[in-house]
Amino acid sequence: MEESPKVLTIDDDEGVRISIAHYLEDSGYTVLQACNGSEGLRIFRTEDPDVVLLDLRMPEMDGLSVLEALGQEAPRTPVIIVSGTGSFEDVIATVRLGSWDYIPKPITNLSVLENSIERTRERARLLVENERYKEELERKIRKRTEELQRINKILSEEISAREKSEQLVRASLAEKEVMLKEIHHRVKNNLQVISSLLSLQSGYTDDKEAGALLKECQHRVRSMSMLHEKLYRSQDLSRIDMKEYTLTLINFLLRSYCVEGQIEPHLDINDIHLGIDSAIPCGLIINELVSNALRHAYPEGASGSLDISMNTIGKNIELQVSDNGVGMPEDFTIGSTRTLGMTLVDTLAQQLRGSVSLSNNNGACIQIIFPAKQET
Repeated sequence: MEESPKVLTIDDDEGVRISIAHYLEDSGYTVLQACNGSEGLRIFRTEDPDVVLLDLRMPEMDGLSVLEALGQEAPRTPVIIVSGTGSFEDVIATVRLGSWDYIPKPITNLSVLENSIERTRERARLLVENERYKEELERKIRKRTEELQRINKILSEEISAREKSEQLVRASLAEKEVMLKEIHHRVKNNLQVISSLLSLQSGYTDDKEAGALLKECQHRVRSMSMLHEKLYRSQDLSRIDMKEYTLTLINFLLRSYCVEGQIEPHLDINDIHLGIDSAIPCGLIINELVSNALRHAYPEGASGSLDISMNTIGKNIELQVSDNGVGMPEDFTIGSTRTLGMTLVDTLAQQLRGSVSLSNNNGACIQIIFPAKQET
């Protein structure tokens, strides 16, 4: 069963205390009485009432002193001033000391007092609930803060570990990149040595056919050497810029065959980048087709043009080398030729999983189509 609320009346006027007690007891309250301030504080400390009704003018210890003591000991307990002799300054003083309401004497209608008690009790209840809510909220905030701090610590450790791991990976990649560049550099140097040996050997033979074969071999080695040199100097070690490479290769071949200014090259290669597994056979094909055109398409001393194009068409790459020279014999086919150069072109095209087609149109035109994405 719920206990009835306790009201402590501190007043030196016994008649006022009794009338208040009778009225409030009839309304279900338990009323405690004290005739002076000292007694009132003693009863308050032992009984812990819900509301205090306090007179200001009392002997020994006045109401303001009692109110100040109650404000320090129990600021959440409502204190209602019930006084008929207080001045305006006394009213201001009670407010400053924490009184919850002020009811002047004589009280002609005790229901006003009861309403004040109910209001202050409800206000006190709300304050207590608000304080509990605040404490619960602070507890949850502390718990959440601790949880976030724990998570933040874990994330910081994970980030730190990941950064260290990334640093190790970057260091390892940099080391491997340097090593790979060194490999390409050494392969390029070795191929250049072979190319130089072939060039020297061709100078020690009087057989023109043998000299031409050695020169062709030198060009093939040189075309592969250029690829490794491009990779060595490139920021991207995985792909070759075919436009830049083809231009370098053609300029080399024009100088080698001494036809600079006589044969005018035209390049149409847009944003084609190949991995080294595709770039090597593709580069050898370009070397063979351009070398073949420079040797056979133009009569001695004749001028002409040479077109090299490489473009993406759907999922395929189309490589085409054409000239405006004498063209190919009408009965010429890849399978019927006995020359190493055209045999290499056919073999390398198959290596790229591509096909070769030939045509005569104001000169020879050789077209190779192969998939842009090569299977590994």
